[in-house]
Amino acid sequence: MRKDLFKPFWRSENGATAVEFAMVGPIFFALLFSMLETGWMMAKTAILDEAVAKASRQIYTGQAPTKAALEAAICNEAFVFSDCINNINVETTVISDFSSPPTTAVECLDSSDSTFTPTVTYSTGADSQIMFMRVCVTTEVMTPGLGVGLALGKTDTGRFQLVSSTAFMNEPF
Repeated sequence: MRKDLFKPFWRSENGATAVEFAMVGPIFFALLFSMLETGWMMAKTAILDEAVAKASRQIYTGQAPTKAALEAAICNEAFVFSDCINNINVETTVISDFSSPPTTAVECLDSSDSTFTPTVTYSTGADSQIMFMRVCVTTEVMTPGLGVGLALGKTDTGRFQLVSSTAFMNEPF
């Protein structure tokens, strides 16, 4: 075999850009999608936090909604979650002071796991009691193998957990 046979290929610059893009492109798109996913999850978290804050007002002002009504109110405010009402879990407990939140892990409901029933307490408390409310919503991510998808907690069925919590004192009613 002659050495001169491959000489034109080694000196040719045709396709150099395609080779560079093949090396850099996947890294660029991974970073781009990770940034988009992180921004979207931050927006979802902020919307959930605002919905939980609004819903907690119903409890501490003495309106005492049922658990289902409170979940519906949160899902109406947190419009970005698909099938929210089947993937939300609300827990409210009475605590002794603001520096002693519950030490147990939050339990998240997943609509794709029909066998799981969370064992959480729901109490609206009495007047002047300090309450702690935790809300967990499970959601899908666009890129589960990149960025924020690697850092979020998962349920047994692979959905991702977003948790919001708040503490408040019931008004005298």
